[in-house]
Amino acid sequence: MTPIVDRPTTPAFFAFLAAALWGIWWIPIRYLETLGMDGAWGSVAMNAGAALFVLAWMALRRIRLRAGVTAAMGAALVGVAVSTYSVAITMADVVRVILLFYLAPGWSKIIEWAFMGRGWHWTSSVTIAASLLGAWLVLGGELSLSGLGLGDVLAVLSGMSWAGGAALIFTGGRSNATGLSLLTCLSATLIGTGFVILGQGTVFSGNATAAGAGIGALAGVIYVLPIMVLTLWSAQRLPPATISFLLTAEILSGVISGALLLDEPFGVMQAGGAVLILIAATAEVMKGLDNGVG
Repeated sequence: MTPIVDRPTTPAFFAFLAAALWGIWWIPIRYLETLGMDGAWGSVAMNAGAALFVLAWMALRRIRLRAGVTAAMGAALVGVAVSTYSVAITMADVVRVILLFYLAPGWSKIIEWAFMGRGWHWTSSVTIAASLLGAWLVLGGELSLSGLGLGDVLAVLSGMSWAGGAALIFTGGRSNATGLSLLTCLSATLIGTGFVILGQGTVFSGNATAAGAGIGALAGVIYVLPIMVLTLWSAQRLPPATISFLLTAEILSGVISGALLLDEPFGVMQAGGAVLILIAATAEVMKGLDNGVG
């Protein structure tokens, strides 16, 4: 019997599972805010806790960090994506942030075409057009930059960072997912600390914040780390646009949970934008229907 990790469908399954869990990322972030961990502090606590656990695990199991320069840069970029996404969630509507992040399949298509020598098919054009139109609808039909908040900008930047990081990990040769997870968590911790220094957080003070730091670190171990390992392990084995497509399962879990549990605006335009962004992602799997006409 073929071991589960060697089955060809396993990376896709793990990526889909990780995406469903990423979709409720906002819940621990928003909960930590109630404990005084506002701004970037929640992200810092969770990623620092995950990083410390990985360091201890690697030391106990004598696991060596195995990652080439390219893969390491990719892991660092994914860390940027995780941190900016976490901060964006504290600054803007959850549903809006999730949907703007998922311009990522569009960025991935551009990266694959421009830097990885992959062809540009009609599905590539559909991906870009649907992504941009979907983002326009999510933003309420606003064309002016004045309608963009910092949270919106960070959400888009997070998607771009993820697309670039996934491409570098995929092309960076075989690395161990444990080491890549460590690099990602360290990068996210450093970027989050940078946000705190820039004023996106409060100083540690009082029991509530101390408790929040401990709970955040624990959440990093039991929640962040498993989905980080699943995501990065899959990213080593799947093309960037493909994994970005699979990760759009986050839209389903994130938008549904956000719409049900939060009093945030989600009207016809936002729903239409969500559908278009899902179409943009789905276009990737329709590539097999392409007859070579770009």
